[in-house]
Parts: sequence; C-alpha cells; structure tokens
Amino acid sequence: MNDLKPKVSLVIPVYNGADYLHEAIRSALAQTYGNLEIIVVNDGSKDGGATDAIAREYGDSIRYIARENGGVAAALNTAAEAMTGDYLSWLSHDDLYAPQKVERDVDALLALDTRERDRSIIYSDYAVFSDTPDRATEVRMEGVRPEAFRYWLTIKNALHGCTLLVPRQAFAESGGFDERLRTTQDFDLWFRLAGQYRFHHLPEVLVYARSHAEQGSVKMAGTAYEESNALLERFLSGLTSDDFKAAGYTGRFDAYTALARSFWRRSFVPAARAASNAAFSARNEVPFSGQIRLLSMLVLAPLEMRFWQTVRRVLSPHRRARLRMMASLLTARRRVRGLETGDLKKRFSRIYKENIFGGGVSRSGEGSDLVQTEIIRREIPSLLKRLGARSLLDAPCGDWHWMQKTELGVDQYIGVDLVEEMIDLNSRKFGNEHVRFASLDLTRDALPRVDVIFSRDCLVHLTSADALRIIENFKRSGARYLLTTTFTDRQKNNELAGSNAFWRPLNMQAAPFNFPEPIALINEGCTEERGKYQDKCLGLWELADIHIPSMPDSGGPP
Repeated sequence: MNDLKPKVSLVIPVYNGADYLHEAIRSALAQTYGNLEIIVVNDGSKDGGATDAIAREYGDSIRYIARENGGVAAALNTAAEAMTGDYLSWLSHDDLYAPQKVERDVDALLALDTRERDRSIIYSDYAVFSDTPDRATEVRMEGVRPEAFRYWLTIKNALHGCTLLVPRQAFAESGGFDERLRTTQDFDLWFRLAGQYRFHHLPEVLVYARSHAEQGSVKMAGTAYEESNALLERFLSGLTSDDFKAAGYTGRFDAYTALARSFWRRSFVPAARAASNAAFSARNEVPFSGQIRLLSMLVLAPLEMRFWQTVRRVLSPHRRARLRMMASLLTARRRVRGLETGDLKKRFSRIYKENIFGGGVSRSGEGSDLVQTEIIRREIPSLLKRLGARSLLDAPCGDWHWMQKTELGVDQYIGVDLVEEMIDLNSRKFGNEHVRFASLDLTRDALPRVDVIFSRDCLVHLTSADALRIIENFKRSGARYLLTTTFTDRQKNNELAGSNAFWRPLNMQAAPFNFPEPIALINEGCTEERGKYQDKCLGLWELADIHIPSMPDSGGPP
C-alpha cells in the first residue's frame, strides 16, 4: 500500500437501477481523489438489460461485474473479493457522493497514527433528500469515542453504510457481509468489525442518501422489521461491561434501561422486551427508586412508541431526519443551559466528564481531532523554530489528544487546565522531564514564565470579561508571545448569550480586544460545519503590544 495515497475501490452494487445508476456513476467519476477504481456490480437485474446497458456505456472508466442475483450482501462480497484497492467505499446506486468524499476520508485516515491506520474505519455525516440534493436534510452523527462505538451503534442505529471507508483485510478477517441477511447486512458487519477495528467519525456531510418508494428498506419493510429485531437482540447479548463503561454507564441496569427505551421508541417490540428483561435482571444494582424508574419507563414506553409510529406514517424519511436533528439540538441546548452560569472550574469539569462537546476521539470536541489539527501540527513547530522559542505554555491543554502527536522542538512544555482529573491523567500518561502539567485557573493563578503562550479554542468559550482577565494574566506572566485563536473575517464580536451560550467565534482585532495586526497567521483549514469557519486561524502577537481596557467588575459583558 502507498501510505501517502492508498488505492480506494469505490463499489456500486445495483439491482434494477436504471432510474438512478447514471447519477451514481457520474458521482463516482467526479471524485477529486486520484488513486481510485470504480466497480459496478450488477446483481442479476431483471429489467430487460437496462441496467446492463447503462453500466457498459462507461467502458474502461469503470470495472463492470455481472452476477446472478444474490442480494446486496452477495454483491458487496463479490466486489470485496475482486477489488484491487487497499480500502473499500460503498455507494448505493440510488445515492450520491460529494465530490470530495473519498479524498476527505483518506485525509482523515492519514491523520491517524501510522500504527492505527490499518485497524481503523472512517465514517462521516450524511444528508437525506427526495427530489434534489440541494434540499437535503443533514443527519449529523454524535461524536463517539471508538471504545463506545458498539453501544452507540446499538442505541442509535443512525450510521449510513455508504459513508464508510473500510480496509480490504477487514472483509477477509470477518467473513464479509452475511448473505443470509437482506436488509441489515451492513449493521451486522459494522458491529462485528467494531470489536477489532476503531471507528473514527469525520464530521462532514459527504453522502447524499435518496429517499424513494422503490428502496429495498421500503419494499421489504416486513423483512427489515424481523431482521432488525433479531439483530438488536444479538447486539444486546454481545455488549459487555466494557462497552457500557465506555458509553458512560456505571452499571448494566442504566445501560439496558436506555437501550430498552430506544428500542420501544423505534417500535422494535421483541428487542425492547429483551432489553427490558435484561434491565430487570440487573435491578439489584440500583436502589428501589431506580427500579421504580424502570417500571415507569415500561409503562410509558408503549405510548411513546405509538407516537413515533404516527410520526413515521405521516412524515417522509427526510422530514423525520429533520425532526431528529431538531430533537438533538434541543437536547444539546438543555445540556449547555446548565453551564451558562457558575464558576469556570465546575463548568469545564462537567464538560470533560459528560463529553458535552461531543468529541469522537477527544473530550475537547471535533475541533481537536487529528483531521482538524493536521495543518497546525505541522505549522506550529515551524513557527516556534523561527521564533527561537525554547519553552511553551499550553493554556488550556485539554486531554492532549492531538498535541501528543506534535513534535514541538522546545525544551520545556507546560500544559495547564482547570480540570484536575484530566491533568492527573495527562501527568500519568505523558509527563516527563520536558513535559509537565498543572491545574491552574487562567483568570487568576500565577502562570509560569515562558517564551510563548499557546491558547487555542479557549477565549471563544468565555465571556469577554473572563477573556480579558486571562489576557491580562498572560501579560503578567512575563511571556513574550501569545499564539491564540482568531476568526479573521468577523466584523464584530458577540457576547455569550442564548443559542451562543457557550461558544462563538472571536476576531481578536475587533472590540473589546482590539489587538494590533498579528505578526503571523496560521489558517487552520477548518472544515467543520461545511466550511462555515474557513477563517479560523492562529494569530501570533507580542504581549507587550496588546493593551487591555479597564477591567469590568463582574463576569458579565463588559
């Protein structure tokens, strides 16, 4: 395999696909990634040769395989055996890829540690449409750590198989897709692979899934229901205490109760009963009040199930996706609402413990994964070398997910953060004579004197008053330089309020900070929120050139 540009096999299985196959193949041919082969597998279409004729129109630009009908699983297994690529990317014949889909998958893969790549699978967000992709409804995945993926797959069931990039050897090791399954073959394989591979989330919409009446999941609804119940029951029996712990549950009772409620809501009655029974069998793990909670859930669950059955009958799939997205946003806002007030230490400790930023690999959020930090991991050491810097204060350091992959080239690194639990863990895992960590409050504690203070994604989470206090403290430390986050295209800075209660972009050259022109800028190449923050940069200033206005008396807006 060429580590710099691994070959990818883009596979399109198709059965009676004359209506949409042209669009899918054109979507595949439009990929910006160069080291690519396109394989179309005709799974015994019975449409008078229409599907066959369309595939053959593309000649040598694709590899075409015709086989007897065996179902999607058999067609995908055929492609996996025939592929010459290092990785497989599956595109349903009625769906579409964003032009950069494969390229972004490979970027995310190559951002991982070399030792991880061969045991990793990339998946991304997607969007659902019925008429045109321009009117698609986005489906955003939660950030899930790889260790918690099996539980998440069981309770959410929201993954789209066409978003994945899967190593070729995974199919040989696992036996591939189960050809006895007609509608759940993908989820069955992902769950089995999650025991051996790490699933990494790429927070970008790269697949457009078409919703129409001829879909297999619609035409085989009865089969899908039976298979899904059986699949969820197998998942249920396959989950371990490690899966529950990784998902944030302290015991079986709460983990099974949450699963039961999810299954009831999705109308998977046999699976819901199995999960309820599993929770009931673990009832002695909790006090009597907890057992009452389970009984209440079991009483209310059928009512909730009937509500969601009505929703599914009335709303189209892309409208249901929009409803789920709105519900997720409301849940997230409820979680953040409790963080709007209170001291900084309590707020950020709760963020860490509950993973409120939703990071799949880092508790600091998706902006701290190895994809979003690829550029700065390369540019920061180069900048420090040009400055002749020998010491750096990382404030705040977070869980050190991406910084541990960065060769800074300094004699002394000091990482500080408010969350004591995280600092203790960082010290045990990463501390040495050149790297140390300390729990400090940036607004008031004395800071060690260094050449450069690095403060990424910090001030954006604070009121202007707290941010100004921190900058003043940076100046008191005696450091020469400050390298911090700035959004260069923003004309003004908003205060934390309402829907922006815990984050907003800041331009450090705008009021109330009014920094001068930076000495240097590093554009991070941020791709979050579909490029909404392409102006996200790290700006370098001499602290002596930064002048702080009079400090406000309270922690509110200045």
